[in-house]
Order: sequence, then structure tokens, then C-alpha cells
Amino acid sequence: MAYKYITMTTDGRVLTISLNRPPTNPLNGEFGLELFKAFSEAGQLDDITVVVITSALEKAFIAGADIKEMKAMNLVEFEAFGKLLQDANNLLTSMKKVVIAAINGHALGGGCELAMACDYRFMIAGKSLIGLPEAGLGVIPGAGGTQRLSRLIGISKALDMMFTGKVIGPEEALAIGLVNLVIDPENFMVEVMAFAHKLASGAGKAMGYIKVAVHEGIDLPMEQALAVERKYSQENRFTHDAQEGLSAFAEKRKPNFLSR
Repeated sequence: MAYKYITMTTDGRVLTISLNRPPTNPLNGEFGLELFKAFSEAGQLDDITVVVITSALEKAFIAGADIKEMKAMNLVEFEAFGKLLQDANNLLTSMKKVVIAAINGHALGGGCELAMACDYRFMIAGKSLIGLPEAGLGVIPGAGGTQRLSRLIGISKALDMMFTGKVIGPEEALAIGLVNLVIDPENFMVEVMAFAHKLASGAGKAMGYIKVAVHEGIDLPMEQALAVERKYSQENRFTHDAQEGLSAFAEKRKPNFLSR
């Protein structure tokens, strides 16, 4: 599928989704729809194990919403826009693939929300900022921010960040658990892709089932959550990767996983 603001490239079992809506990848309805379509497409690619989302722009991952367009929306349009971005981000959480946000610039508002929907957040060292500054504009995060930030860093820290509109740098984001790793600019994408390819060489089917089991079970009572785990354990048991991994262990050799 052809996109106006998105480029998708594959390298082995790694798919890179590069965002390019100058000057800062501001989110509007058209861009949001492209994100939804691209994430839907990525989720259907059977030969892909890891998805990397990054920006083609120098200083911004996604620096927030297109404020001019958002201000002009009526209530129905505004509700639909928020739902579209929530749905797009939910696809990242639900797809049976490992998703990495390669945050190579400012990730503010909707950019932070998209990154929080990913499984890993790697942020470039330096002056880039991440956070949810919406309260400073008199609005609230509307693409999952109020829910995901509190789950990632705890309610107290999340409320403080959202009440004050505080945005933070890479090292503070790492310290509070908002990002997983801070990487020097000179080696940023090299290290991100090396990590992605290392993951992609593993048992992609098992990782996918682990991911959906965690997300589906996390808010359930333990007995129901364990039933979710059993369901996906059984579905995974006779995949190629499970058969190969068990055989390789018994035969004392390195497994050849195919994400099948």
C-alpha cells in the first residue's frame, strides 16, 4: 500500500515504519488514518517478527497534534479524531509482534502516546523531550495517555506530569521507566536495528503469544488470567518454533526459528 507520510521497509524479519510529515510529524486526521492503515498492514505480515517505528525527520519523532486542524474540529470530528488515534495505538499493543519505538526526536502529546503503546521505547540521547503537555493547552491527552502513562510509571508520577504538562529529557525518562534505553546519537539506529534483528532471530510465535497473553490477562482476576495463559500456551505448542525449539534442545543444537 502506498502512503503519503509513511515509508515501510523490510530487512529480514524486521519491518521499519518511518514517519515523514514535516516539520515535526504533527498528527491530523489524514496522518492518523495512514498510521492506522500502516499498523494494520504490519500486523498482517506473517514473515515479520519485529516492527520498528521511527521518524525520517531530524529533531522530531512526533511532536504532538496538528493544533490548527484540531482547533477547527467540531465535537463530532474531535471525538472521531481521538478514537482514530486510540485505535491506531491499540493495534501496536494487540499485534503479535514485538514493536520498538525508536524515539529519535521530540515525542510529545500524541508522539508520547504512540511510543507508550509500543513494547520497547529507545530514546536518543541529547536534548529531545518526551511527555504529555496537553494541560498547558487546556485539553487532556486523548490517544491513550491518561491510561498508559499511569500504568508505566505509576499514578503519582503520571498525574504530576500530566497536571503540570511537564516534559522531560532522555535520562529522566529512563530513570522513571518511561523509556527502556537511551542511546548516543552517533549509534542510535545502528543499535536499535541490532537489537531488533537479535529479537527477530528468536521464536517470534512465542513472543507474539507472550505479548497478547500479558495484555489480555493483566487486568483480569488471577484465575481468569491463567486461563488466558493456558489458551495461548496451547495455541503455541505445535507451531514450528515450539517444535523446533524443543527438538533443538533435545539434540543439543542451536534452534532455527522461523516465526511460524
